Amino acid sequence: MPSNNRIVIAAAGGGKTTRIVDEVLALPEKRAAIITYTRNNVHEIQSKFHQRARIIPENVEILSWYTFLLREMARPYQDTKIDRRIDGIRWVETTLDRFARKDDPDRYYLGGTSSIYSNKLAEFVEACNSASSGAVIRRLEQRFERVYIDEIQDVAGYDIDIIEAMLRSKLEVVLVGDPRQSTYSTNNSSRHKKFRGPDIVHKFKDWEKKRLAVLEHHVDTHRCNQKIADLADSFYPLHERTKSRNEKSTGHDGIFFVKASSVSAYVEAFQPQVLRLKVTTDCLGLPALNFGESKGMTFDRVLIFPHKKGTNWLRTGNYEYVSGVLAELYVGVSRARYSVSFVHDGETAIIGSRFL
Repeated sequence: MPSNNRIVIAAAGGGKTTRIVDEVLALPEKRAAIITYTRNNVHEIQSKFHQRARIIPENVEILSWYTFLLREMARPYQDTKIDRRIDGIRWVETTLDRFARKDDPDRYYLGGTSSIYSNKLAEFVEACNSASSGAVIRRLEQRFERVYIDEIQDVAGYDIDIIEAMLRSKLEVVLVGDPRQSTYSTNNSSRHKKFRGPDIVHKFKDWEKKRLAVLEHHVDTHRCNQKIADLADSFYPLHERTKSRNEKSTGHDGIFFVKASSVSAYVEAFQPQVLRLKVTTDCLGLPALNFGESKGMTFDRVLIFPHKKGTNWLRTGNYEYVSGVLAELYVGVSRARYSVSFVHDGETAIIGSRFL
């Protein structure tokens, strides 16, 4: 019997947020949770509800991943592992006390404070679920009937274990994302390291093989024209090709190169959003967003200031130069509807591009 759980891999600009909202609105009798990674994503989903229905229905809760873990899973069963209330989350990249042991949970998870380490929260939830013989997951089954987890490509470490436990439960779980947009990570745990980033797709296939979920591929984009979609796809040649549904012609469509000396005139003429890999990239004083910051956004046009290795890629067409930032470049390129331009002087090996 096929699973009711789904893993939906959607191309950038594929309308995944709209799809989630419309599914929830179509089933007002079902209690649903929509979980996403960042607060910006929470606001995006809330805005989409207001666009489609003018309200967020009473049967729907929209939560960030960390709020979901803390409020719905950790706090209700915290007394199975510790003797104090968890007041909040202590945001850390790595464990501050590397000598802490699991047999001292107060020190291991909270560092002796009332706030749990962000990179230990999922592990703590897993421990509470085990100590309570699965009560954490059973409580979720009573709270919700369907759970959507957006930006699924960003999960890592013990978060994967929690999601698998949910897939094995009575909940109907829908996981939505795009492995090519894995620019963030829920934590830096070494657990499930082989499934980190774009390689999360191998875990998706494993879940499908175990009949825990059905894997779906949605290859249409309503945002990018085909030339932009093709360039974005080139960063991940083994993934399914994206089909553009954007056939509008503006007279300035596709991939372009702009000399540094022409940037000012180009910006004045086309008003693109300036994007960069990180803040250290020189953008000639223009207001700019990092690629990661732009995730989830849409612009008519983008102007990308490449970093040094990005310039080498543009010049040679060798993707080895940008192998460590493919997700960031994919996100940056796929923000645009009509045109993507790179600030670049000299030759290029990028097929289908034009100099201005």
